Amino acid sequence: MKQSRRIDGTFFATALILFVLIASVFCIKTTIYRERIHDYQEQASYYEARAMAKMALANEIKHNQIFRFNTGTVSRNYLKLTVELNDKKTYQFSVPTRFANFKK
Repeated sequence: MKQSRRIDGTFFATALILFVLIASVFCIKTTIYRERIHDYQEQASYYEARAMAKMALANEIKHNQIFRFNTGTVSRNYLKLTVELNDKKTYQFSVPTRFANFKK
């Protein structure tokens, strides 16, 4: 008796479908992971800018004055603080009224 060494078509189709399913799950998980990392990076940039704004206020930044930090710059225009990070992201914060020490 001679045995056939042929791969059955249903086995091949099942293996291919299983491979596609596993690859799809892997791609979806990778995409979700990348989005989460992007969200964390955005959040870290925001908190970095907020900390720079608070440090500028603590050091009594005046109107039209610019403070330079290692990670960006903070400028003040009356009651607005503009923080520009080195990666060109820009954030604006309002100055609390207790720090409103400007003269027009």
